[in-house]
Amino acid sequence: MEQQRLETAERAAPRLPLSLPGTLLAVTGNQNCILVNLSRTGVLIALPEPLKLGAEGYLRCGPIDHFMVVTRKQTGMNALSFDIPVDDHFVFGIRQYQEGQAEREQEEMIEAVMAWTSGKGLR
Repeated sequence: MEQQRLETAERAAPRLPLSLPGTLLAVTGNQNCILVNLSRTGVLIALPEPLKLGAEGYLRCGPIDHFMVVTRKQTGMNALSFDIPVDDHFVFGIRQYQEGQAEREQEEMIEAVMAWTSGKGLR
């Protein structure tokens, strides 16, 4: 428990773990990504190809549509900073969005299974 508090204290802002699909729009091209975590100052995204440090683009993921700058990279992951930090209310809204996303996906899956088992999905 003590170590976790120390790690949080060293960060500019606490991180919210997520798993949301998104798109990074950049001059070099658009890439699908997974939003791994979010804070008031930035995000961590998973990408098949790492981005260059200092690269810029727009991250679109649900209600997120923000200009970002790549500040750190490692295999499969890129840290991006918001050009203007977001507030706690925005971060909380993303958490609610993720919870709703899981419910929407489950409902869609149930509807697809019901359509398939009734023969409506075979057309």
